[in-house]
Amino acid sequence: MTTPISNRDQTLGAGYAVTLPVYEGPLDLLLRMIETQEMDISVVSLMSVTDQYLRTLNQLEEIEAGALAEFLVIASRLLYIKSYHLLPKPRPPVDDEEEASGDALVRQLLEYRRFKEAASALR
Repeated sequence: MTTPISNRDQTLGAGYAVTLPVYEGPLDLLLRMIETQEMDISVVSLMSVTDQYLRTLNQLEEIEAGALAEFLVIASRLLYIKSYHLLPKPRPPVDDEEEASGDALVRQLLEYRRFKEAASALR
């Protein structure tokens, strides 16, 4: 049987240490590395991070609300970054010149078709 541990023995806030195949260390450092693009968020399993945290919580006798809030802030930020990277990127806006040239091309093609139809009617 495992002995429950107290908050004094385990840091649950920003300094909570996680062990992943690609990273081992404090959660806040993981977030900083991802934000500075030193680590790719796509290789980090947020499910593993959350599972480890919940297992640690289940072993504790006392849980500090501030530490839970710190974890939730960091986990939310990681989830936001990961979901942002998974979504398709918006297409860049089209310049007015490009749009105008596209409109001009359409007009020219329509005019060409009218002339072609008129020429075939004359035959």
